Amino acid sequence: MAMIEEIYQRVRQLPEDKAAEVLNFIGYLETTLRRRPTTPRKYPSVLEWLKPIHVETWNDSIDLSREAMYGDGGR
Repeated sequence: MAMIEEIYQRVRQLPEDKAAEVLNFIGYLETTLRRRPTTPRKYPSVLEWLKPIHVETWNDSIDLSREAMYGDGGR
């Protein structure tokens, strides 16, 4: 309870508008605590994330050499 007492005593010494800011900040902290998930979020693997763009169907036999892509003899 010592921390609560200290907060109370210090807020009592503030001007009314500053005490209102403290109260708003406490409300902000309460809403952020409610939004946090209780269990850590499990992120999907990269392959799961890329499934909608059909990365798993990529053809690995494509020749990516300059000659195959441009046919200009490397010039």
